[in-house]
Amino acid sequence: MEILSLKIAPVGQNGLFDLRNQINEFVNNNFGLLYEGAVRMGCEISADYYAPKRVQTGDTRLHETQGLKYADGHKYSDDAAPSESQLRQTVKDLQALINAASKNIAAPFILNIIENEKQG
Repeated sequence: MEILSLKIAPVGQNGLFDLRNQINEFVNNNFGLLYEGAVRMGCEISADYYAPKRVQTGDTRLHETQGLKYADGHKYSDDAAPSESQLRQTVKDLQALINAASKNIAAPFILNIIENEKQG
């Protein structure tokens, strides 16, 4: 079993930008898993011009091609960083997606195989 973890590197002078960028990289590297969790939670949203697959959980939005689009409502931008509380909520949202993706879901049917005996 593979364990997925988000490791935060030391944060420099622009701490909230650094954290946001690290979370964005995590989203880009693990979008498939996060999308699987979104499908199971029912929070995938329809495609748009920029992203064939998108996820909206709370105010956090992920795009297949753009990564972290909104961190708890804060649009990804080089001009302004999200707040600490927005980043914390974004991490909680990502954790919920990871948890949903990692659950074993029972098959909705049972397959019975019956052997026929040859009579000769």
